Amino acid sequence: MKKAAVLWTGGKDSALAFQVSLNLYDIRRLVCFVPADNRQFYAHPTQFMTLQAQKMGLPIEFVPISEPYELSYRQQIETIRDSGIEVLITGDISIVGGMPNWIDGVAAGLVEVYKPLWELERESILQTLISNRFEVVCSLAYKKYFQPTIAGRYLDSGLIAELKQLPIDTCGEQGEYHTWVLDAPFFKEAIQLEGTRVVEAVEYYYLTYADAV
Repeated sequence: MKKAAVLWTGGKDSALAFQVSLNLYDIRRLVCFVPADNRQFYAHPTQFMTLQAQKMGLPIEFVPISEPYELSYRQQIETIRDSGIEVLITGDISIVGGMPNWIDGVAAGLVEVYKPLWELERESILQTLISNRFEVVCSLAYKKYFQPTIAGRYLDSGLIAELKQLPIDTCGEQGEYHTWVLDAPFFKEAIQLEGTRVVEAVEYYYLTYADAV
């Protein structure tokens, strides 16, 4: 098997891509590209992703990216390749904002890119998560798409039915909403969140917590 790394966000799509790639590649670690200035993303906190990696029994590498971005990505992917990784696995589903897939471009000629969810039917992706007993919670939702917010809600058949009725990408591929995976078939045990609350910002609501174990 070729040695691979999964591009990890902590959300449902990267987790499902990991799941379907387990028997295809020798997955060595998780990789998350992060801003070099250490800005924290409310949708995908690094401390939460670190806990996920512990539950999976895999190392996670936070790779800093700075301007000029294309050059920075290529330099970092070249370093990843030189460490023995031959394939990058991503949970990307479709083009975003009408632009070509970014990872295909920056990884060209360096490593292979595997996109197992690419252009799959959206409801099929969501139902696969349900049938495989992924526990997924919405971590951030933009106000212009959701009133009231879905931040803090769990992905279940009821929420999927609501998403299908909205003029959005049902999987949130255009950034309409983001998720955290709390449990999956490849987790040693589920993540337990304590002291959760939903916080309102100018453009979105996001989920936060006091502790996670």
